Parts: sequence; structure tokens; C-alpha cells
Amino acid sequence: MIWRGSLAVIRMLGTPPPEVDPSDIVTVDQDYKCTVCGAELTMRAINPSEDKPPKHCREEMDPVWRP
Repeated sequence: MIWRGSLAVIRMLGTPPPEVDPSDIVTVDQDYKCTVCGAELTMRAINPSEDKPPKHCREEMDPVWRP
């Protein structure tokens, strides 16, 4: 049972994630800031199917709206 579980985990880790279709990528200019450490990030392109902000310090970053 341990052997089968180990093989299943190894197979799962060895399988690459699905490729992102380049036509699904959208150009944006969105800034994010980490509330824990203050790191800032600017997203230039996103995949709209994954509608989540990026994570830093294991927390979701907050969007920053700049004029």
C-alpha cells in the first residue's frame, strides 16, 4: 500500500501542468502589493481563466490602483 501510494505521488509530480494557450493571455498593467512585507509586483499579462491575485509570503497580494 505504501509502495502504490509512493508511485502515485511520483507520477503526479512527474506530470507537467497543461500548456497555456497563447491566445488566452491578456495584456494588462496591474500593480499588486504584499501586505506582509511590502513587496510590489506589476503584472503585464494574465490568464483570465485564473482570476486570482498572485501570492507572496503565503498571502494573496492586494491590488494597488495608481492614476
